[in-house]
Amino acid sequence: MTRSISAAALAAALVPAAAPAAGGPALLVRMAAVNPTVHSYTATMHADVALRTFPFLSAALVGTLYHKEPDLNKVVFTSGVPAMASQFSKLFAHIESPSQWESVYTVTPASDDGKVTTFRLVPRKPGNVASIVATVDDKTALVQSMRWNYENGGYAEMHDRYGRVGDAMLVTSQTGHVEEPGYTADLTATIGGYTLNPKLSDSLFAS
Repeated sequence: MTRSISAAALAAALVPAAAPAAGGPALLVRMAAVNPTVHSYTATMHADVALRTFPFLSAALVGTLYHKEPDLNKVVFTSGVPAMASQFSKLFAHIESPSQWESVYTVTPASDDGKVTTFRLVPRKPGNVASIVATVDDKTALVQSMRWNYENGGYAEMHDRYGRVGDAMLVTSQTGHVEEPGYTADLTATIGGYTLNPKLSDSLFAS
């Protein structure tokens, strides 16, 4: 009996311990810690928008993207169709940093295939957004995509690609799709010319 127990103990010791789950709360902590040296930035955004419903307009928008920790975001388009620029600037301005998710949303891990974790975010305060589905790369802890589901039945989704800027990993291109009552649109954007950690006043984000 003693010999059998010893053999079992040795076998157990030789089996690698199960790795902790990549997703869930541990992943949220890693997401919040991405780019620890970046506290603010500005960048130039080039966005091409195509309406898939009447009047079937296409527009090339150029603007400046502003970000300041913890949760201030704004894009100001300086060229293109004003109505389209106004509509899409709202979308970019409401992409919260993962460090703010748990204060703004009820966050629930929905799935994890070992490579990508899907989270469901429900706003703590009622508003136009009913829920958000976000996918995150387990290895890099970077958001791959977000889909905003609206109370009116519409939705918007954005897919991100990243590049290295200094010692940070920041979004360098995006593709998106919007379906709202009355219009449908596709969006592609490139982001570059980053300036890291400029001094930005909170008043810049007030309107």
